[in-house]
Amino acid sequence: METLLFPNRITVELTNDCNVSCTFCNRQKIKMKIGYMEDELFYKIIDEAAEKLPVKLVPFFRGEPLMHPHITELIRYAKSKGIGPVQMASNALLLDEEMQDRLIEAGIDYISFSLDTTDPAIYRCSRLKGDLQTSEKNVEQFGLKCRERKRRGLFAPTLQVSTIDMEEYKPTQAAFIEKWKNYVDVVRVYEQHDEKGRFANIEVAEKLNIFDARKPCRKVFTDMIIYYDGSLALCNYDWDEKRKLGNLNEMSIEEAWHSDEYEKIRQKHLCGAFGDEICQECQHWKIDYVEGGFLGRSYQS
Repeated sequence: METLLFPNRITVELTNDCNVSCTFCNRQKIKMKIGYMEDELFYKIIDEAAEKLPVKLVPFFRGEPLMHPHITELIRYAKSKGIGPVQMASNALLLDEEMQDRLIEAGIDYISFSLDTTDPAIYRCSRLKGDLQTSEKNVEQFGLKCRERKRRGLFAPTLQVSTIDMEEYKPTQAAFIEKWKNYVDVVRVYEQHDEKGRFANIEVAEKLNIFDARKPCRKVFTDMIIYYDGSLALCNYDWDEKRKLGNLNEMSIEEAWHSDEYEKIRQKHLCGAFGDEICQECQHWKIDYVEGGFLGRSYQS
């Protein structure tokens, strides 16, 4: 596997703050300082990426992106520079009508909403904060608005609503899928996994147990993940900021991408020797080697 000259997908954590506290989220297992990315750093990242197109952008990592006060202005700037597609996830709690219109105007391409169930009581059991009815109302309104815009030949983002294949959600899963097919483009059922990227479902784990030897994970050769303060994460499972891969306040993306530290990580993947790296126990690398590069179930509306 060859390293790209420049990452073709960049995840930018606009904030690690969140307004819905999920019991199954990695946030419950780590301590981290809460912060918001400075606009100047975001512009620096986008300006460099704009010189290396095409580059996908994910303005979302450990928190709720709609909490960033300038999110739509930042997305609009990225789109004006040719970055895209721009894709993010949200809990939809802040997705009021004004935010809906601002996101459409900014040009975001894809949004996935994590709602999981149609039962408010079940929702409250897995989320210590949040309001399912408010989030549902917001997504329903946004979904109908986007469908009407597409019917008229106008731009609108692709919308997804997702759930996790957990025992708590299975009783309402069929109703969940049927409900949201009426409002969004895709309904997705994700496989449950832990903070180390290991799948909880034994059948899923066994299905992926088809490899004679460890293979390299694609992400360290193609993707860059940036915490809100400019420091770099190894991947989407690197939540605790322990690895020192550089900081984009002090260096460029290109300098970090070709640094000795990044190269050491890639060599570990090529050789299958990880030591105590988080990659050692992770199973998500396998997804890129199965047919379709996809796990879980997807339902088109």
